[in-house]
Amino acid sequence: MNKKIYIQLSVRILLMSLNAILIFYFFQKGFLVNGIGFTLLLVFQAFLCVDYLKKLFLDVEKAIDCLLHDDFSNMISAEKRTNSLHAKTAQLQKKYRIQSQQYTSEQVIFTNIIESLTIGVLILRKDTNGHIEVFQLNKAFVDFFKIPKFYKWTLLKEKITPLVTIIDVEPWKRVKHTISLTVNDQVESFFLKTSVTHTNEFEYLMVTMETIQQLIDKKEKESWYKLMTVMSHEIINTITPISSLAENLDSLLQDEPDEDTLEELSQGLKIIKKRSSHLNNFVNTYRQLSELPLPDKKEINFTETVQLTLDLFSQEFKENNIHLNFQREENIMISADKQQLEQVVINLISNCLYALKEAKNPTITINISTDTNRIHLTVSDNGIGISKKIQKNIFIPYFTTRKDGSGIGLTLTKSIVEAHDGNIFFTSENGLTTFKLSFENL
Repeated sequence: MNKKIYIQLSVRILLMSLNAILIFYFFQKGFLVNGIGFTLLLVFQAFLCVDYLKKLFLDVEKAIDCLLHDDFSNMISAEKRTNSLHAKTAQLQKKYRIQSQQYTSEQVIFTNIIESLTIGVLILRKDTNGHIEVFQLNKAFVDFFKIPKFYKWTLLKEKITPLVTIIDVEPWKRVKHTISLTVNDQVESFFLKTSVTHTNEFEYLMVTMETIQQLIDKKEKESWYKLMTVMSHEIINTITPISSLAENLDSLLQDEPDEDTLEELSQGLKIIKKRSSHLNNFVNTYRQLSELPLPDKKEINFTETVQLTLDLFSQEFKENNIHLNFQREENIMISADKQQLEQVVINLISNCLYALKEAKNPTITINISTDTNRIHLTVSDNGIGISKKIQKNIFIPYFTTRKDGSGIGLTLTKSIVEAHDGNIFFTSENGLTTFKLSFENL
């Protein structure tokens, strides 16, 4: 409070105190009329003091009420802000008004980000009493279900029945799940993922959904980006020294060539030829990938095809003391391109041979089996394995850890397997690397 308020309050208290002394004196001396008169005066002074304090704190109380209800329309006049109490109250209002505006702006930005996503997003909020409400919901999510935006959980859960059994559980937990939805007689598969966040008052469950096709497109873009990075790196590394060397050779030709100059020219041309040959091989491997013909499928004996391909490596197995453990069912028939499947086995065995160079008791285990719908081929080795750092890159074209490798073996293998409507994946743990291939059964 400023000095003016202190003075006014001090004067009022002093006058009321003096009045109280006079009242006591008059009643003690028996001057009842005077005593009653000064008593009424004291009451009036007390009333004026209370009214002064009420007016003094009225604006402050009103401002606090507005803050409690997030109402920032109330303003304290410049005249009243000369009072330090009102000035600080006005500063408090301004501070919370700015924070509220910032929070609102951030909410708008957050909502716009959520709305711009092509994946469906649903965020639920649960209080300590277990009451659930929809905190955020984007257009992509409701479009997947062809429903309006329901912000009341009891209404929304009736429209997203396939998800309720996954997300409406106690307690909430992280989930990764693949589901199929039938909307307007059309079936589409989705990848669903949930995450849980806790605050002091609430628990939040974030649900994201994206179509399987969206995942495929995303992976495809990532693969193309990585492919372009590798290709540009390889081409630049080849062309840059050639360009520099050609410029240097041109400067040598400006002078009359002597024996040393001719020798230098010869060495430079050999280097250019070597780098050009490397670039030519690089382009040929790219053509091998991009021009992979469609498989010429015929009914073949898969077991026999694998056996004959393994026979090609019998000498290498013997020279490197590699034990081959071939487990199979006899005469498994498959509709496939024999040459392409042979190439798949050759690529996988070549990788095994490289991985087993430093292995003790090197062993390759191959298994061919069938079930009702699929034919399975697994190729395992106990070699150096595939480190976690590079596991996500091994099917990328031209990615290799081998000095003499082209980096297309596994890429070509994957392309051939997928061209046969099959799939391939691998595991590398506990000293064992296993590639698992699966094809449709006849």
